[in-house]
Amino acid sequence: MKQIVTIQETKNGKIIAGCDKSQCEGCKGSFFCTSKKSDFQILNPEGIDLKPGDKAEIDLEPKKTLFSVFMSLAFPLLMFLPGYFIGAHFSSSELVRFICSIAGVAAGFLISSIYFRVTKKSYLPVVTEKKEDE
Repeated sequence: MKQIVTIQETKNGKIIAGCDKSQCEGCKGSFFCTSKKSDFQILNPEGIDLKPGDKAEIDLEPKKTLFSVFMSLAFPLLMFLPGYFIGAHFSSSELVRFICSIAGVAAGFLISSIYFRVTKKSYLPVVTEKKEDE
């Protein structure tokens, strides 16, 4: 997914960019997006000279976007089943099974959170080129 952003800040090697929310209308992930702010960190591996106010094109690979949605939403929900079966192994009570299932979902969210803290940089958008004012 390519998008044009405006560079808002460059400080300590970090680049913060912002976008117009109207650009999100075509995004397939806009249904799940709850971000109220339109600024985010981007990577500049090519070392393109960017200053606040510049326009740049960024790219976020669709497979990374889909995998992040899976890890954020589907993985924790899938952990419901192992939690249920673990609860069934230790008790025949439906209440215990339900509590273990909810614990499985919570563990899924915890694993997902740890995963994204460790791999955060690989999911950041990348600057592909600087756009000249038209």
